Amino acid sequence: MDKVDLKGDRDDAVNFPELPALAQSVHAMRMQPANAAVALRVLCIDDCEDDVFLIIETLKAGGYEPEYRRVWRRADIVAAFATEKWDLVISDYSMPQLNGLDALGLVRDCSPDVPFVLVSGAVAQQIAVAAMAAGAGDYIMKDDTTRLVPAVRRELAEAEGRRARHLAEANLSASEALLNSVVNTAADGIMVIDERGRLEFVNAAVERMFGWRPLELIGRNFDSLLVPRSKAQGNSPSSGLDMNNLAQSVGVGREVKAKRRDETLFPMELTLGEMRVDGKIKYACIMRDVSERKSAEERIHQLAHYDKLTGLPNRALFSQLLEQALAEAKYSKKHVAVLFIDLDRFKLINDSLSHDAGDAVLKQVARRLTESQLKRNTIARFGGDEFVVLMRDCNIPTDAAEEAQRLLTAIAQPMPLEGQEYHLTASIGISASPSDGENAQTMLKNADIAMYRAKEHGKNNYQFYSAQMNLHSFERLVLERFLRHALEQDEFRVFYQPKIDLVSGRLTGMEALLRWMHPGMGMISPVKFIPLAEETGLIVPIGAWVLKAACQQNKIWADQGLPPLRVAVNLSARQFAQDDLHATILNVLEETGLDPELLELEITESVTMDNPEHAAELLRKLKALGIKLAIDDFGTGYSSLSYLKRFPIDNVKIDRSFIKDIPHDGDDVAITQAVIAMAHSLGLKVIAEGVESEEHVTFLRDHRCEEAQGYLFGAPMSAADFTDLIAKCGSGVLPRAASIPKY
Repeated sequence: MDKVDLKGDRDDAVNFPELPALAQSVHAMRMQPANAAVALRVLCIDDCEDDVFLIIETLKAGGYEPEYRRVWRRADIVAAFATEKWDLVISDYSMPQLNGLDALGLVRDCSPDVPFVLVSGAVAQQIAVAAMAAGAGDYIMKDDTTRLVPAVRRELAEAEGRRARHLAEANLSASEALLNSVVNTAADGIMVIDERGRLEFVNAAVERMFGWRPLELIGRNFDSLLVPRSKAQGNSPSSGLDMNNLAQSVGVGREVKAKRRDETLFPMELTLGEMRVDGKIKYACIMRDVSERKSAEERIHQLAHYDKLTGLPNRALFSQLLEQALAEAKYSKKHVAVLFIDLDRFKLINDSLSHDAGDAVLKQVARRLTESQLKRNTIARFGGDEFVVLMRDCNIPTDAAEEAQRLLTAIAQPMPLEGQEYHLTASIGISASPSDGENAQTMLKNADIAMYRAKEHGKNNYQFYSAQMNLHSFERLVLERFLRHALEQDEFRVFYQPKIDLVSGRLTGMEALLRWMHPGMGMISPVKFIPLAEETGLIVPIGAWVLKAACQQNKIWADQGLPPLRVAVNLSARQFAQDDLHATILNVLEETGLDPELLELEITESVTMDNPEHAAELLRKLKALGIKLAIDDFGTGYSSLSYLKRFPIDNVKIDRSFIKDIPHDGDDVAITQAVIAMAHSLGLKVIAEGVESEEHVTFLRDHRCEEAQGYLFGAPMSAADFTDLIAKCGSGVLPRAASIPKY
């Protein structure tokens, strides 16, 4: 057996005049121009090395670069296929140990698809026919090899086609097997139904679901597996499926009652999908046995959601309510608090008196806790001597701390029991969202940890889960103490921020903004003390002071002969709820002598929602005085068109949160455009807050926003600095600020 790689030119070793016919044809072909050679692995089955050489030369002349092996014994043929892969087999017919047909049989056993070409001397016609019938691609005479290269090309192309078909068939078979596996291992039942509702295919899950073998189901009507609603409704199944018009049920999930082979009934969900197979409409039905889910739902409905002893919600219901409250708080950006209450030394009552006495104590505690709760709070008993309170929409830590102290006081009251008075205390742990958890399990766990911390601190107290919140609570108490004296100690200041006309660039007015200059703490941010003033009610006297100070200053500017400007003053929710607000404003105008036309009052959307009728009446009275009215921070609350129509509003102020990212943020652009269009449709003027760039100005001006305020035109400034600003610009254009602070 020889292995030769013929890549060189051996013409110099051939005596041309004496070449036989095979060599002459090779020489003729090699004289023809050829394209780049194509690599080809050839197994030559021939006992004559010279004949093989000439065949290889013919292939080279035909544009191939063959690498070949010559074999002529059976074992060598088998070994050649066992160790290597061949593109082509060229075989002689007459050889000492086997003939061409024998070789073809061996090759087909080893590699059924490899091209096989016989190249031999003259043989009987019947042999050639037999070879072709057995799978040979062609029969080429050695004395005329002009057909060899075309035959090889044809056979290689056909072999490639066969391989592609086999691959496609294998892929298709694999896909079908995978699909069958997926369908038959699916937990849901899958059926194929024809237009008349007859079953054409069912998967294994259907067999398990109904108890029928697939062959027993094929051909049955689908409605025979469903339970009719009632005799009055004929044979319509419980789902309302119309078997004569299945198309109307496509894509609609529904629940039906189905029956098994043993006539037992079960609830089933099904969905129909329409498809076309060979031009005919079929329906794929996906179904699911929901018996377990239904049983679970029934068990849940049967479970007691309330503690049997106290009548309070139990742990399961409380956890559900807490999850719901946390979800709502996350959406509304508000806080939820959990107060975990554990009675101190309750075990002594059970041990020294009786369990009945302990139950009586728990009932009294539950009643006291319930009576001390706000309506929006929820209290539950978790078992034993543990109670839990859910606080919704609360301020942290103030509301939670006040509530905890109220509960401790209620529990500590003397408790009559079996003719005696007993004194009981409790330890309370507090967790708050979102800092201490965003799910019920975490919130309860952290409140429980804080409760044990309270016990470590001597019992009869409350502790926040976060040490930082304890510190923050103390800081707020200190700040509140300072705040209560700030007004009488003249620590407040009113600063003014200019508002300009976006078309002319002229100064049109200013907004009065409260600042607190503490002698020891310096300038305190409004973000810190305004919410505290709201919570404590101090915002009412402080707000009245701001109103009077702003009106006085504007009157001074008017008396100085400066251009008349309208000053905008914010009214807090607490102020707006005061019954004497109208009288207070009227008194301020009378005392300061300010023209009501030069005063604008700003309210947020939410302050009018508690009592819309009262709000509408009050606003109409203020409007009658000549005061301008504006909705501040529009877009952050209700933002309702009917809301704006209901009240005598003059201006709408777009909150700075929608301005800061325009024109780059698509959502903010859309919201701002919508607010401007809505306000203009009602005849209202639009004022944009937080304008800090020329891009903002261009966008707002292009969309016909009338006025703007922001650091681009000036930061909030003292009355003296604002006086200089008015004097500088007069009735001219307000210059841009030299720099815009980062915040």
